[in-house]
Amino acid sequence: MTNQTPPPNQNMNWATPPNQPPRFPHRREIKFVAKRIMMHPVCMRVTLLLVCISVAFYGIRYLAGGTLSYGVMNLADYSSTQSGIFFNDQGFSILFRMDLTQTVLAIPLTYRQIAVFVFINLLCLALLAPLRLGAMEQYWNVIRTGQGNVQAVGQWYRQSGRMGKAIVVEFVITVLVRAIGVVATLPSLYLYYLFYTTTPSLDAYTSASSMLQMGAGALAIVAALFTFWLHSVLLPVRYCLCAHPEYSLGQAFRRGMASTKGFRGAFFGFRLSYFLWFAVSQFTYGVLDLYVLPYTSIGGMIFISEAARFKQGQKPQEP
Repeated sequence: MTNQTPPPNQNMNWATPPNQPPRFPHRREIKFVAKRIMMHPVCMRVTLLLVCISVAFYGIRYLAGGTLSYGVMNLADYSSTQSGIFFNDQGFSILFRMDLTQTVLAIPLTYRQIAVFVFINLLCLALLAPLRLGAMEQYWNVIRTGQGNVQAVGQWYRQSGRMGKAIVVEFVITVLVRAIGVVATLPSLYLYYLFYTTTPSLDAYTSASSMLQMGAGALAIVAALFTFWLHSVLLPVRYCLCAHPEYSLGQAFRRGMASTKGFRGAFFGFRLSYFLWFAVSQFTYGVLDLYVLPYTSIGGMIFISEAARFKQGQKPQEP
């Protein structure tokens, strides 16, 4: 199904006066246009398709053992156990004592559970990656021409080259970035370990304990910001590939990362302004992605296209 309307980019009314250098639009202006474009029938249909299937896959992951669990136990049940990793024949358990709160964080894992977790999540990523890139391609089409084709999303499954590139890009942006984020939190976890080890009760709380606690919290925030920044650096690769499916992986990574050169700090700030929307999406298990996904994605695409136009010294198209 194809819908044709005047190109939405005609609504980008941040043109500059004559004889003035081109002005990069404010984030509020970009978001305003993104909200208008996301209401296009094609954008709404591909978003509904992507979100419904993604939520269904989340349920499948949960039922099939593709999620890990943890528990907060009473310290009295683990009074003789120290913090650490304890192995057994079937797997291992991670215990983190918090004597100050009289609790223990316990993460029991079996080797079979880990294998199922990895297999299910990689399978879901491989099946969802082409759908996500196909939806993003239609966002680009609506931004550029005011028209799109919902059925064209399936081309990312029918063409093996597109499907393979989509899987690689999504693996880097999601799995690899999250793995690096986990490693980045290790210094914070170590300071928390020192804090709870040296502060078994309120009577043992000292200025050193306060410094450890504040340092651990600060490092956790730094790790979160670093992970979010890394995701923002790599995200244009996704946008570049769905805008140019004919690119090779090397071209997509080179041109995608180059698209925000000189604007990476601004793009990071732009993405950070959506933080509360991302948090709401996580709390609703992706259901609110019906609004958050097109809003943030189209906004990012407009930002990148305007960054390229600005670097070329061209003014945005006037109404």
